[in-house]
Amino acid sequence: MMSDAVWPSNIKPLTNRNYATSRGGNVLNTPVAGGLPRINLDNTLESPVFQLNFSLSRIGFQAIMNFYDVAINHGAKSFKMNLDSGNGIEEHQCYIVPRTWRPTRPSHNVWILSCSMIAEVTSSQLEEADWSYLYPIYGEDIALMTNLFENWVESLPNG
Repeated sequence: MMSDAVWPSNIKPLTNRNYATSRGGNVLNTPVAGGLPRINLDNTLESPVFQLNFSLSRIGFQAIMNFYDVAINHGAKSFKMNLDSGNGIEEHQCYIVPRTWRPTRPSHNVWILSCSMIAEVTSSQLEEADWSYLYPIYGEDIALMTNLFENWVESLPNG
C-alpha cells in the first residue's frame, strides 16, 4: 500500500557527493554449459536504486529522524520524494532500502545521512516516445525540437 507521506522538501540530497542510481536488477544472466550465457529480462519494469547523501543541521537531523521514525515507520512505509532519474527532478514513490540508513556526525553541528532508496517506477520507464536517438543530431536542443514536433503533430487535423 502506497503511503501519502512526503519527504521534507527542504532536505535535499547532495548532488556533488555520490548522487547515483543503478539499473539492471531485472536482467538475468543464466550460465550455459559450453557457451555464452543467456541474458533476458525477469520483468519489464525494474525499481531503480538511488544512493543518496544529505548534509543536515542539528534541527534538520531531528526533523528527518522524526519523519523516519514516525511518518514512514522506520522505513517500512513508502513516501513521495523528488529525485532526478534522468528526466529532470520529478516526484517518485520511494522506499528506503533496509539497513542502509546511516547517519554520522563528523563535526559538532553537522550530520551526514547516507541511505539507499528504491523508486517504484520512473517516468522514463513509462514514456511512450523515445527521442534519445535524436541526441546526436540536436544535442542539448533535443527537448526544444521534440516539443516543437509534438506540438506540430497535435495541430494536424484528425480527418
